[in-house]
Amino acid sequence: MTGELDLNLLPFYRLGGQEWPTLPGLTALNPPKKCARGREDDRLILYLAISGNIPFSSTDYNRLTGQLVERFYQTPGSLTSAMRRVAESFNQSLVSLNLRSTGRGQHTVGRLILGSLRGAQLVLVQCGPTHVFHIGAQARHFHDAQISGRGLGASQTTPVFFSQTDLEPGDLLALCPHLPAGWEAALQAERSGASLEALRRKLLASNQDDLNAAIIQAQAGNGNISFLKALPPQPAPDRRADLPPVSAPAAQGQAEERPVSPARRMAQILSQSAAGSEGVQRTPPPAVAGGEPEGLVPAAAVQRAPARPAEQAEEKAQRPASRFIRQSQAGDSQPAQPAVPPRRRQVFGWLARALRAVRHMGQVASAGVKRFLPRMLPGEDEPSPPLTRPFLAVTAIAIPLVVATVAVLVYMRYGTPAQYEENYQLAVNSAVGAIGQDDPAVVRHAWESAIYYLDKAESYKVTTESQELRVEAQNALDTMDGIIRLNFRAAISPALNKTVQVSRMAASETDLYLLNATAGNVLRAFETAGGYEVDPSFECGPGTFGDVQVGALIDIATLPAYNQFGATLLAMDGSGALLYCAPGEEPQAARLAAPDISFKGIAGFTLDTDANNLYILDPAANAVWVYAGYQGSYADLPIFFFGEQIPAEMSSAIELAATRDDLYLLFASGQVTICTVSRLDEVPTRCYDPATLVDNRPGHQSGPTITDALFTQMTFASPPDPSLYLLVPNTQAVYRFSPRPDSLNLQAQLRATVNQSRELSGLQASAMAISPSRYLFLSIGNQVYYATDVP
Repeated sequence: MTGELDLNLLPFYRLGGQEWPTLPGLTALNPPKKCARGREDDRLILYLAISGNIPFSSTDYNRLTGQLVERFYQTPGSLTSAMRRVAESFNQSLVSLNLRSTGRGQHTVGRLILGSLRGAQLVLVQCGPTHVFHIGAQARHFHDAQISGRGLGASQTTPVFFSQTDLEPGDLLALCPHLPAGWEAALQAERSGASLEALRRKLLASNQDDLNAAIIQAQAGNGNISFLKALPPQPAPDRRADLPPVSAPAAQGQAEERPVSPARRMAQILSQSAAGSEGVQRTPPPAVAGGEPEGLVPAAAVQRAPARPAEQAEEKAQRPASRFIRQSQAGDSQPAQPAVPPRRRQVFGWLARALRAVRHMGQVASAGVKRFLPRMLPGEDEPSPPLTRPFLAVTAIAIPLVVATVAVLVYMRYGTPAQYEENYQLAVNSAVGAIGQDDPAVVRHAWESAIYYLDKAESYKVTTESQELRVEAQNALDTMDGIIRLNFRAAISPALNKTVQVSRMAASETDLYLLNATAGNVLRAFETAGGYEVDPSFECGPGTFGDVQVGALIDIATLPAYNQFGATLLAMDGSGALLYCAPGEEPQAARLAAPDISFKGIAGFTLDTDANNLYILDPAANAVWVYAGYQGSYADLPIFFFGEQIPAEMSSAIELAATRDDLYLLFASGQVTICTVSRLDEVPTRCYDPATLVDNRPGHQSGPTITDALFTQMTFASPPDPSLYLLVPNTQAVYRFSPRPDSLNLQAQLRATVNQSRELSGLQASAMAISPSRYLFLSIGNQVYYATDVP
């Protein structure tokens, strides 16, 4: 499909004070019959300019533009990727040429303007400091030297500046690799519907230097593309042609030959060039009112019978002098071919013809039944009885059902592709709208809209192009959000019983421990070749162990290999009873010494990175209690962690993590407080309450919280790359922060792949854990998933 706008291209090429009718490096064409998938509807405008001290002939320009055009139409997939590939190909050609010419002191720099027109929507690519003006209801100037770069051929990186606009009939485009002095003001003052001839005179008069530019006029039509050639002014017509011819003196034998002016000779040459080499006399007709730009005539005209000299002179006197000659898209004398009908017209045309055929079939069948049934009955000569009402009722019901069935079948055959194409095109338009924008909100909305329309398009069918565009859109959004996609796998097979509610997890090098909030006990899963397997013999739960009564467990943590109890896991209940568990061993219990004011409501505990100190979170008492330990034993009295500075929201603290030097507190609001761990009883504790969460993502701001996340759990990963990981349950995301003394710097958010996230949508992550080897575990629903090589 080529759209319904005609394009008239007028080149400006002045070199050394002489104007030339054609401009090397400028081409425009409709899509060929054989092109890659996705390029069927793209009308291409390509304009390249090359400067430097390496000579380029017109043949070189034609060969290069032909290669780039072929590259564009042979590149499948999204429009932006095809246009980018053309720019990269042009850049690579110039880079290779410069590398070969380095030893001779020669170099070249290229500038490229590439446009793709789909219907009325024009997508532009600019490489190098080029200028494009769109003259419509208002004049728009497309130019960004910082993005588009200094030119092509200087480096392997291809700078590309994307933009987009919509063309209406009467609009003008000005393409300028180098902006001539005085043109910007002249073009900014123009509006849609301006005379092409008047604009040409205005621009030529505003600058007397060398020119290299092009003007494109859009007109309502059938998708034709025409190149216009400027002609010098014609001399006034000779009225003496109407007088009878005067006989020449007999001595001369022929009429005196009059000299031909240079302007008339150029007109004759250009006319002959436009007429072609078919040997048919062609005369340019007058301009068609409303259908052609002012002063434009087609170069190819209908064949006419030879006229008498007097008639020719009269017609020439009445015809206005032509300022331009129109050439077809291919540059020959044939008129441009009409545009291919839109695909949607084909679909609904098929549907209309099918409905008419079914309706006609029903009418024929009904008439045949009326004629045939009476002949089947005896008494053929007797009058035929009228058809019964039941028969007519059945016929009235059956025929619409048949028509509806056929209509549905036709729609499924031809309507589905149309629905796909419409939504896919909307997705492409949205994606193009994100390119070149500076406002993060606009960019995000554009990419999200692209995914929305892709979802609708792929509900009809999934194609390579839609998948490629989806990847491009998702990558753009992920980059904006700092998302790193991880490939998660199911850790436990079969999945956990639905009665198991995992509230906490802890991981060692080989084992994974799950705290079941339903029963208050711990499950152990050990690593196997294909994942993890639950250990049915592992014991770690409520009960009486010696003289210690242990209730439902509320928190867990792994222990170093060397400890007094030979345990691998430490668990705690809500009263402060500790339970030491190990595979194949009976649990051992110990009770912590209560503080002077007793525990008010233990919410959890943590061990520092060396497991030397045990920190208990008691938000009901606005306290964190610290127990100094030795080889896993914490028998001493606790110490109140805070000095005079107690965090303001201490009563809403929900989680804590500790290192040798710092304590991190997570609150229900999503804020985090960082406190410096001093030598107990020596230096007062200093807290940054709340700490600043540094967020450098586009459209986000640093502050006490992250705008798109509410954290519920937190864990610390030890050096060599110390990181603090925080869990966001509803998005199943884990945010990774780099700790600083007074702030946390957001590095990335870790998420499952898009397909995995779609499969797990609607479920919340209830717990997370990080193993020493940087395995990330997430509990989602009744399954635990894990990913390796976590950053």
